[in-house]
Amino acid sequence: MKVLYVCSAARCGSTLTDMFLGGHPRATSLGESNFLAKAIRVGERCSCGALVRDCPDWRAVYQRLAAWGFDVDDPYRFKLWDAVAWTYIDQAHQTRAFLAEVKLRKGWMALRDRLPAPLRERAPLPAAHRRALANKMRLYEAVAAAWDKDVVVDSSKNVREAVELHRRDPDTVRILLVTRDGRGVYLSRRSSGRDREESVRGWLTYYDRALALLRAHVPQRAWMQLKYEDIAGDPQRAGRTLCDFVGLGFEPSMLQLDATVRHMVNGNATRFAPGKGIALDERWKRDLDPGELSWFNGRGAHMNAALGYR
Repeated sequence: MKVLYVCSAARCGSTLTDMFLGGHPRATSLGESNFLAKAIRVGERCSCGALVRDCPDWRAVYQRLAAWGFDVDDPYRFKLWDAVAWTYIDQAHQTRAFLAEVKLRKGWMALRDRLPAPLRERAPLPAAHRRALANKMRLYEAVAAAWDKDVVVDSSKNVREAVELHRRDPDTVRILLVTRDGRGVYLSRRSSGRDREESVRGWLTYYDRALALLRAHVPQRAWMQLKYEDIAGDPQRAGRTLCDFVGLGFEPSMLQLDATVRHMVNGNATRFAPGKGIALDERWKRDLDPGELSWFNGRGAHMNAALGYR
């Protein structure tokens, strides 16, 4: 089994990438698996159309995880990495107390990130994170066995989790950093009613953290950057690159997103509409007016350059 953990900021193509490689006959898409318990509890649908709770393919996974304490009637007992929902919130779980715990763990991890490497090694992960890493590997193994796959794709997007998973099992876990031109992200978020600063801050913060952590703690052979624009603009070439990275032979069937039934949790609505296919969205080149473009460049041009965009 190999794992490809997809990291990206919001609206940068992680769901598309998950679906794309997950269309390979020997690979499978999980979506944002850290939201598995929430999806079960609030009655969300698997991308196959069934409820995540009742999907026969997921049920086969649950049976394999029962030995590790998984219970579909109490799915949060099977601890995974912290994930905070913004839509379809499980109010009974995502309480103020839970959010306070998450904030504390994030604060500790942020302090840990700033330590020199020798000191960082001595700073322990929170117990909840150690348990989550063990369970995540159990989840991957259960999926690979139950669904008879060689590569499991997880687009949970948490770069700290990705780094720690690789450090836990460096022979299994590979990390893909999917990037998108910040001007496209900016337009997308502005079109959704976000203010200027909010439309760029998350993208900037995410990639600033991701580049620093990956370069410092993951060997170059174990992670790679791939641009959304390359995936959507030349999917065959991007598909060969991805397959080489995880040790698969390229399959042309990957180019047809609707050729495969997937069992993805969370992510954007693209997972329910594979028939739309792979299409490059660069509307910012047409729709971003000069004033908005100038403002973005003042805040985000340096990161765009760092990610290889002109």
